[in-house]
Amino acid sequence: MLRFAFAVLALSAFAASAQAGPAADPAAIASIAAGKHDCPHCNLAGADLTNQCVKQGNLEGADFDGARAVLMCMSFADFRGATFRGADLAGANLAHAILDGADLTGADLTITSIKGTDLTHAIGLTQRQLDEACGDADTKAPAGLQVKTCS
Repeated sequence: MLRFAFAVLALSAFAASAQAGPAADPAAIASIAAGKHDCPHCNLAGADLTNQCVKQGNLEGADFDGARAVLMCMSFADFRGATFRGADLAGANLAHAILDGADLTGADLTITSIKGTDLTHAIGLTQRQLDEACGDADTKAPAGLQVKTCS
């Protein structure tokens, strides 16, 4: 009976890790922590990038799914085709970032600066996310959605 319970637990853990996807690339995390702003197509899924900076960097196609990017400086960076599904972007600065084709499904945008950012081609945005973020008159929202402006 004990062997059966152990097998069920092991199988459950395997299934959970398979659903979570591959872990973040430690070299990519270290590169960003070292101040390198370019990391195109890198795997940062689930990484803790709190207070890191990739300002003006090339992160096209990068995977930020489930990452913790709280207070991260991401302004003017290129995130075309990047994924941020379920990422915590609370307080991050995405001002003037390029987000064409970026997937923001389920991302936490609480007090995230999206000032001057064109979100018209971003994927998965909801009105609730935009209500929690801070935009300005130059921020562009996807059709049918409105941006909350902050001073």
